[in-house]
Amino acid sequence: MGTSCVDKVRSGILGWLESVRYPDEGWGRWKYHAQLVRPYALNASGLAICILNELGELDAISEAQRAEAVAYFQSCQSPDDGLFRDPLETESDLTGTHNWDQVWGQRNGAALEALYALGAEPQYPVPKAQFVDLREVDARAWSLSHDWSNPWLYGETWARAIRALLRSSTPATRAKDERILEDMFSSLESELLDPETGYPMLLGCHNQSVAMAGTFKLIFAYLDAKRPYPNAEKAIDSTLALQQGSGEFGDESNMCLNWDAVWVLRELDIQLGGSYRRDDISAAGAWLVAVLMADYLKSDGAFAFHGEHAMLAHHGIRLCHEPHPISDMLGTLMCMRCLAYSDGWRKDANLQAAR
Repeated sequence: MGTSCVDKVRSGILGWLESVRYPDEGWGRWKYHAQLVRPYALNASGLAICILNELGELDAISEAQRAEAVAYFQSCQSPDDGLFRDPLETESDLTGTHNWDQVWGQRNGAALEALYALGAEPQYPVPKAQFVDLREVDARAWSLSHDWSNPWLYGETWARAIRALLRSSTPATRAKDERILEDMFSSLESELLDPETGYPMLLGCHNQSVAMAGTFKLIFAYLDAKRPYPNAEKAIDSTLALQQGSGEFGDESNMCLNWDAVWVLRELDIQLGGSYRRDDISAAGAWLVAVLMADYLKSDGAFAFHGEHAMLAHHGIRLCHEPHPISDMLGTLMCMRCLAYSDGWRKDANLQAAR
């Protein structure tokens, strides 16, 4: 099979990670990139732990480093409401794309994922409800109350509410929780999901790229609830059709669209057991990887979210004011995952050919 794509960039990514690690307050704090306007960031630190974990490098850190990282992530959790917040992010950093509840929702996800990867737990109980307590509202009405003209923006809100319900479910609440979940999913499938595209386009979304990104968000809830995503074949067709002549899955260099698309293809391919358009999916992944290695890989050893330059903002929070031709944390994680998925498809094809 030869050297995997991930192995080709491993040493460069590790070197770059060390270059953007903040050393002054203990191990475990990272910048988004070298031009971040703050010394470090909670979300970037969580992403760095994810990168190290996926590269199999977390076992190599010392117990002192592990303890320092755990202490940092735990220190960001409020004892009052259990939410994780970045202590360095202020009102002046908010760009307006997301509200604070959405920002904190993502910070919670990043901090929890990092803690679990480090073999640790949050210091305080996590909130039993995320955005809304689904046991206290009409779940169907709440599902349909969002502005679904942008399913990428509100798909995450919807999916995180379901994840919170599942995490807080107990034997005493299970019967009610199952009825709530049925209302949540049935409302989405009857009112929002377009059976012709497989995308959430029936309530005002007219942009297939945005709808695909919304599909990416919604699938997380289906995975958490162990339910198959409906019209998976149509969603695969729609996603493959988004790939441009450049090899990217959008008109502008943007790893959200690229990784979201490849992740959607991967998860739906797994759901269908590789039975639908696997060769086309593998070819699309390989084509994108060639673009990432040529255009997104930067001279500092990792990847830039926008290809030519690093991120200016992430999830509504400003990171820097001018574009710079350098790597950033989210671009690196997303590109690395695209490489890993393509490696997997290529390995499967080689195994099939050898039989």
